[in-house]
Amino acid sequence: MELHEAPAMYEKIVHYDEKKETQVRLTVSSFRGIEYLHLRKYYLAFTEEWLPSPEGIAMELDFDNSRELFAGLVEILSLAESKEILEEQFKDLIQELTR
Repeated sequence: MELHEAPAMYEKIVHYDEKKETQVRLTVSSFRGIEYLHLRKYYLAFTEEWLPSPEGIAMELDFDNSRELFAGLVEILSLAESKEILEEQFKDLIQELTR
């Protein structure tokens, strides 16, 4: 049985390693009616096409998973920076999300 991946509904490169010619992408896609969040490593193939590697994770995109992921990222950032610095650095993203 051949599986076909649904086109990504959201995709963002969150890391790029020029030396290793790899990327880490955050994507949201749908499979059999369920939306999934993926964090996956991609590599540059000989054909100059970016292909997904087996390295990565996928989880059902629901409120609980999204909330816990967001809380973890905020906690990591807050350990390194004060609230004022976070607000300054992410001001554009905060404004964009609250429009």
